[in-house]
Amino acid sequence: MATATEPDRDTMPAHPAISAEFLDFRDRSRGRLDLDAIPAERAAGRFVWLDVDLSAARTEDLQSSMPATLISQAPVAELLATGCRQAADDSHTVASLQRTDDAIHIRLVGAQETDHELLSEFLDIVITDGLLATFRHGQSGVLDAVRRDYIGDFERHAATPSFLIYEFWDKQIDQFLTVQSRLDEEVEAIRLALRQSADEATLTRLADVSSRLLALRKRVLPARRVLEELVARKTTLVSEATLDFLGKMIDTLERLLADITANREILESAMNFSLTVMTHRTNLTMNRLAVVSTIFLPLTFLCGVYGMNFEVMPELEWQHSYAVFWVVSAIITVTLTIVLRRARLL
Repeated sequence: MATATEPDRDTMPAHPAISAEFLDFRDRSRGRLDLDAIPAERAAGRFVWLDVDLSAARTEDLQSSMPATLISQAPVAELLATGCRQAADDSHTVASLQRTDDAIHIRLVGAQETDHELLSEFLDIVITDGLLATFRHGQSGVLDAVRRDYIGDFERHAATPSFLIYEFWDKQIDQFLTVQSRLDEEVEAIRLALRQSADEATLTRLADVSSRLLALRKRVLPARRVLEELVARKTTLVSEATLDFLGKMIDTLERLLADITANREILESAMNFSLTVMTHRTNLTMNRLAVVSTIFLPLTFLCGVYGMNFEVMPELEWQHSYAVFWVVSAIITVTLTIVLRRARLL
């Protein structure tokens, strides 16, 4: 039975762009919250997770609906001032970390894969004492993955609220690995295609995959730096156990960066191999043309000489001049063929 301080779990939030829920690590209970109940829940020792969709409301509406203690945080004020105007495909924004005296702001920049490019996916996480807030622009693949799996982890072994930080990073890295796995397959397909021929379609596909590999690297590299900075400085907002797990994730990102570099080198090597094969085939073709030209050059010379319109050309009056011409031509052709074969040019 619910107590006076315990909210009805079916109560809907006061604003459609904001959802809230509580997590109680003492009895492993959780549930939905009305926004007005957040101060009481925090006072009762429960942890609150607030999720805000910046694209679904105006800044003024969000500010009037969110708790005053959260609005007063500098990272949140900055997000509300600029986040609603931020384009969801801003390729210049990378993962970052900001610290204040009583809050940590983590910006995760993921990757939404399309046929020809990777688009940025933003998720801002602000954690303070007793409260974690996530800010997004529409759907977030990382947030959806966390919501799908975090309940089991919470009920089985979560000891502190910072386990959510681990969950977000874990899903973000899983997203990177999924994109990299797909790119692995495309790199292998392109490598095999280049062994056959470097046609325009294959080269265009190679350029697309290379561009996506570079875009993925531009997202993974800042994420690794953020993790390193987060792990390097201890804080009461993130438990030491969580920091240890986050430290292990740095190695995963290192391996991911190495895989990205290896794939780019494979593409470059396959391209160089294809160009080498094309050059070799071109040389063979030019060699055959040169051989044919060598054989027909003296014959062309004879035709040119006896095709001149001089009045005095004694050979034209010979009775067997036509037969002699063909005999001479045959001797020249056979002789040159034998010489070129011995020289391994034919």
